[in-house]
Amino acid sequence: MSATKANGHPLATINASSLYFTPLPPTHVVSPGKESHGRYMLTIPWNRVSGWGQPKIGPRQDLTFDPLAGVLQYAVTCFEGMKCYKTDQGDIRLFRPNKNFDRLKRSAARLGLPCEWDNDELLQLFAKLMALEQPLVPNTDGSNLYIRPTLLETSEGFGIKEDAYAGEALLYVVTTLNLGKGLYPSSEPDSKGIKLDACKEFIRAWPGGTGSYKLGANYGTVNISKKPGYAMSLWLHGQEDFISEAGAMNVFIIKEAADGYLEFTTMSLSNGIVLPGVTRESIIELLEDHASGKKDFPIDGVPKKIRVVERDISMPEIIAGLEDGSLKGMFGCGTGVVVVQVGEIQYQSKTYTIPSNPIIKILRDTITGIQRGKIDEGKSWSFKVPEWNPEGKEGDAEEHVTAA
Repeated sequence: MSATKANGHPLATINASSLYFTPLPPTHVVSPGKESHGRYMLTIPWNRVSGWGQPKIGPRQDLTFDPLAGVLQYAVTCFEGMKCYKTDQGDIRLFRPNKNFDRLKRSAARLGLPCEWDNDELLQLFAKLMALEQPLVPNTDGSNLYIRPTLLETSEGFGIKEDAYAGEALLYVVTTLNLGKGLYPSSEPDSKGIKLDACKEFIRAWPGGTGSYKLGANYGTVNISKKPGYAMSLWLHGQEDFISEAGAMNVFIIKEAADGYLEFTTMSLSNGIVLPGVTRESIIELLEDHASGKKDFPIDGVPKKIRVVERDISMPEIIAGLEDGSLKGMFGCGTGVVVVQVGEIQYQSKTYTIPSNPIIKILRDTITGIQRGKIDEGKSWSFKVPEWNPEGKEGDAEEHVTAA
């Protein structure tokens, strides 16, 4: 939805300088069971008459919605997954945050939610929130402060509306500790990798659908498919049983081609089934730079004769690669898991063991090294969060706005 005009008047944009900050009260006590959550949250309201409202950072609290709000009635909500990392020197970093902001815009547009803002303004607000949570951010490989920006429709979304766009919305950001940390060791040489169940009963996404958008409904509707004893479902589609994602992560297979090249093959984004992952894109860029001779891979051990291939991969092809020895490994990647080795797949009541590959650990350690400021990839992917130490309430006077 356009954020430039309403009834001939410009809509307000996100403005970091109008931030209203409320510190934790001296009596603040963490609620039982929420010790791993961040103490603060960022909220920015929006309505289609005036645009973006005043950003506020204050103590984490519950949200209240009308029972007929679009988010409750029709799951009109999208989100992002990001992480904050601490370097060995103690500063904190974000990894390619503008990629996440752009993807959130794309998801929001698909739902009729507000999808225009200045990424630099939003990044300033994120940086202030992260600076407040700096003491919570751990400083070991695999550990992180996970960031969940969420955009949802708060206006009444019940029944037939004049158009498909939200009247009111809310963007909020909360944090929690160490999402995905438990799977981090799966890429170690002595690990057996994670176990996947190739799911035919539930379909996660299909051409022309919403699989390439980070919508809440994409995830809540398929969680029921997860079987005990398996880390995730491996999503299949089509009569050929093409693989798409595993759980909520992109998937690659490593295969030796007939010409001796090592191929890193992942599903194409062209049919709109898989999410355009930031980790996926970063791995592809690093591998292609290495293969072309533009820039060596940041950690030694990746051969020169490699290529990245984006195409459909079927379960029968994976099985054939196991039988003839051409399949050399398989891994998933995403913000939550970074890079994880796949060690086993259950498909049509049979179990297939996937060989391990040391390159998978190299990929994981490279991404982690960039995220934690240990590796300079020369692309400015790691954003250093500036310090911010406010005292008391700060910023413009608090606004109380009622939509017209």
